Amino acid sequence: MKQKVQFNEQRYCLAFLGSGDQERVKIILNLIGSNKKVLDVGCGRGEIGYLLKQKNNQVFGVDISPGAVRAACRAGVAAKTIDLEEAKIPFRQKFDVVLAGEVIEHIFDTESFLKKLSGALKDGGDLIITTPNLASLGRRLLLLVGQNPLVETDINPDLNRAGHIRYFVKKTLFTILAKNGFRIVNFYSDIVNFCPSGKVNSRFLAKIFPSLGKTLIVWATKT
Repeated sequence: MKQKVQFNEQRYCLAFLGSGDQERVKIILNLIGSNKKVLDVGCGRGEIGYLLKQKNNQVFGVDISPGAVRAACRAGVAAKTIDLEEAKIPFRQKFDVVLAGEVIEHIFDTESFLKKLSGALKDGGDLIITTPNLASLGRRLLLLVGQNPLVETDINPDLNRAGHIRYFVKKTLFTILAKNGFRIVNFYSDIVNFCPSGKVNSRFLAKIFPSLGKTLIVWATKT
């Protein structure tokens, strides 16, 4: 537990949304819309939460990093420090939307995690979940030439690693969501990468072939 908190404090308490995240964030904001009560799971420094508040949403958040939570609170997010693998969501109210952006790949017990998210939603509430796509075109190209497709190979908490412990493709993510009480409404991706650095990419192709995109972005509804 202590090592996990320390890793996340070092890796994610700093600003982590860069230029490569803009399209993903844009899609998230459009899906959530305005005038909602939103729980941002893995809220980080509140960068997305701040943008959601600008659209007249009421935003709550949880994150394992104390430093990130302090920054999120300064950004106007009602955030609390918690490890969701060890404890319950610390808010009694039900939410219109739960956002779990780039979190599920860090979770050991994904089914328990999704049940907690479902429990935080109102009946018919929406889950917006995003995670790296193991089957993205960029990763496929790396495999084609015998290179590691950007996945961790050990547990050393190096800052150059993202701390991912599992990876998803469209089918596996859809399956685990359906198994845990969610109905898929729609599926999107942000960009299709043509090289490992992501400097050469296409947003247009991500709209046509989201299964090849960098990020899996799923809009699901609690059933």
